[in-house]
Formats: sequence, C-alpha cells, structure tokens
Amino acid sequence: MWRNTDVQQALASWDFSQVARLIRQHGSLRQDDVAQLTGLSQAFLSMLEAGRRRLTNIDKIAEFLSGLGVPSEISPLPLPRRAQPPVSLDTGETLTEGPGHLLLPGGRNLAPTVLPALTRPAASFRGNTLWLSPNTDTEAWSRMPLRALLATSRTVDGTRRHFVMDARQGDRQQAGGFLVIPAAYELDDLTYGILWAVAGFDSAILGDDTALHDLLAPPPQPPLEDNGTLPARDSLADGSQMLVGSQMCASFILEQRDALADDPVFWTREQRGEEAATWLIFQHKHRYLQEMAPRRAHSGVGRAFCVPRSEITASPTYERVLLFLALALMESYGVTTWLTDESDLQQTDGFVLVPGHRAAIATWVRAEPSPQTALAAAAPMLRTFTDLAGHAQAHSITAGSTPGQRLAATADYLGLDRPWLTRRCRQLAAEGTTGLARPRSRHLSLDALDIACSYVAAELQPEAGGHPEETR
Repeated sequence: MWRNTDVQQALASWDFSQVARLIRQHGSLRQDDVAQLTGLSQAFLSMLEAGRRRLTNIDKIAEFLSGLGVPSEISPLPLPRRAQPPVSLDTGETLTEGPGHLLLPGGRNLAPTVLPALTRPAASFRGNTLWLSPNTDTEAWSRMPLRALLATSRTVDGTRRHFVMDARQGDRQQAGGFLVIPAAYELDDLTYGILWAVAGFDSAILGDDTALHDLLAPPPQPPLEDNGTLPARDSLADGSQMLVGSQMCASFILEQRDALADDPVFWTREQRGEEAATWLIFQHKHRYLQEMAPRRAHSGVGRAFCVPRSEITASPTYERVLLFLALALMESYGVTTWLTDESDLQQTDGFVLVPGHRAAIATWVRAEPSPQTALAAAAPMLRTFTDLAGHAQAHSITAGSTPGQRLAATADYLGLDRPWLTRRCRQLAAEGTTGLARPRSRHLSLDALDIACSYVAAELQPEAGGHPEETR
C-alpha cells in the first residue's frame, strides 16, 4: 500500500482527505477503523474525506500519520522513532516492545506466575484483527513448549492498548503469511483474569503431575510411597490441593445422585474469583455440573453464594469478573443463583439439600486441614440447612425473575460495568478463548468458560441496554 504512487503523491502534497480515502480503499477499512487507529472522530473523518474539513494542526497530523503507520521515508513530516515507555495495565503490570514478561500476582492459594511475552508492532489493523509480520523471533516463540504470549499494541482513542494470544497459536493463526491476533484478545480485566487463572492452576497442576496421577487416577490397590504410606496431599501446591479437594467432593455428591434426584438446593463457599474459576476451567467440575443440572431449567434447583461486601472490596476487578462468570455458568445450566452478603454465614459448610429428606455435606473451599464429606438425615440438621437455603433465596441481593435480571444485579453488586462486560463476553464468545489461554494440563478445559461468555452475551444484553460498539 505504501508503495502505491497515488498514496505517495497524496502524502507528498499533504492531501490528507485523499490519504484517508486511499488508505481505506487499499486496506478495506471503514471510517470507524481509521478513527480508532488515528484518534480522530468518525464524524471528522467523514467531513475530511468530503472536503468540508481540513487537517491543519501539526500535532494532529503527526498523530494521524503515526496511527496509520506511515513509513518515515514517505512521511511529509519528520517522525523520528521514539522508544515507547512501558504501558501500565490496570493490574499494575507493563509490557514493552520486544522480549519481556507479564507477571501474574499470587492469590490466596495460587502462587505468582511469570509469562514470557514477545511484543511486536502490528503491521495493520483490519476489522477486528491485528496483523503481525512474521519473523524469526515470532516463529521461534510459536514453538515454545512452555506457556508464553505473543503480543502487540495499538493506540486507540489516545490510549495504548495491548492484545495478546497464546504463543503456540502462532502456528495456527496465520493469514497470508501474517500472524493474526483477534481484537477480542485485548488485555483487560476479563482476559487478564482468564490468563491469571489458567496459568496459575496450570503451573501448580503440571508441577505436581506425578503425585496427582497417583491421587486422582489410582490403580485397584492404593499407591504407596517408598516408605509404605499414601501420598501426602500437603506436599502438593495449593492449586493442586484445590483440584484434589474439589474432585473428592464432586465425586462424593455424584455417588449420592439418586438420593438427591428431586430438586436439590446447593450452598457453596466460593467468594473470590480464584475459588470460582475452578468451575470455569476444571474439567471434572464442568462434568459434575452437567450431570447435576436440573431436568427443567430454573425449576427450583438453586445455588446460594455468600459473598460479603468486604470480599468484594478486597478483590481485584479481574477476580470479580471470574466470580461473575462462574455464576453465569450456573444460570446457563438452569440453576438459579442466590447471593447473600451476610458475613456470619460465610463459614457455613457446603451442602446439597433435598428439603425434608437428606443432605450431602461436601466442603473443600477454605477447608482445613482437608475436605469434609458426610451424609446428614437428622431432622435438626435438615431444618438448619433448609432455613439457611430459604433465607438466601428470600433475601438474595441479586434477586430477579429472569436469568438476565439476576446477572445484571450480580454485575452491579460486584462493581462491574455491564455494557463493557456484555460487549467483551460477546467478542470472546465469537472468537473462543482457546487461542488466548490454551491449557497445558489434561485436568483443565475452557469449554465451561466459553459457555459462560456466550450465555452472558445472550442474557445480559437486554439488561445492559443497547449494543455498544465493538472494540476495533
């Protein structure tokens, strides 16, 4: 495009209306696309191309040319290459051009994780895709067996924004010799949270792969250590212990499935995104949710969460997004969600209750020193559980007659921007999340996460109001 004679003549004569028209024609761009690239408004660009406005401010011209990526040798203005300062994300992390890393902080249980990241400038930005010219570095990073990122950045509306993908997708996502990164993979609180959870659990679980094989897939006779004892759970990383505890409780409840076959209600102890993300990425939890789903959606089966306001205040936005998506996943399977903020209920054991009949107690979240499972049929305990579930249902702070209303109330309680959340979930649902954070461990999957994003895009949209413009 930059070698085109008409484009070069328009630049040389400072005919920026012609430049804009030619760039759009050669790049198959809309005026909205050029506006996002250059920081100019779509209305101004329309008048510029029609000859009703002129671009005369030197700073605006420089921004216009820089946003379009005009090579310095044909630019009518001197555009010396300046080193870009590190760009701060909302999380406090930075990405700089070239090889670097993204530090994902630790959580209550997850250890900090460092992701190698190679950031390269985008050759072009067409539609909803950023195109990167391949080189030996990007090709080498695409073969990296460990988790790593390929990243690029663009200035949109005067703000430097980053877009990332799993480096191993580099071999898969090529078009005409270029690497392509979907704009849906913009690095924000949604995608950062997904990377944070997947990388954190992946790292812990892969580090304990041998021990987890002994614990989770035992042969007919229990495996023994060299000293004749069973493998110790406390030797596992915290993330691996969460996997073991969660699977133990899920298996116990599934064993009682026939006795809980009516319309059970659930009480769960997840309060933060770190705990709730297990629903989104642990394979066994997704299977468990599928098997325990009610025969008729929202027919009485419900799940109560106790999330005090103090937990909301202490949680970063990306964790609150993960918690929201976990509740959306429940709703997608026909399970009505209730949320209470009464802090004196947060230590209640997790349970599955068929009122007046039986309860299965299964607690692994914040359960020390190990998960607790038991059956309860005594009338006093059943009454207690029934009262707790009834209270949560009657006083839910996210009550609503439809899933969309409950999700809207949940987003508001968690302090999340509904239009942004709807738009971003719609983008990720269309693209899929595998290219962003493909799991390495066989215990993890992104199927449930994709379902949650699709459900939010479908159900929350009427409550968010309107159809916000897509990220460009």
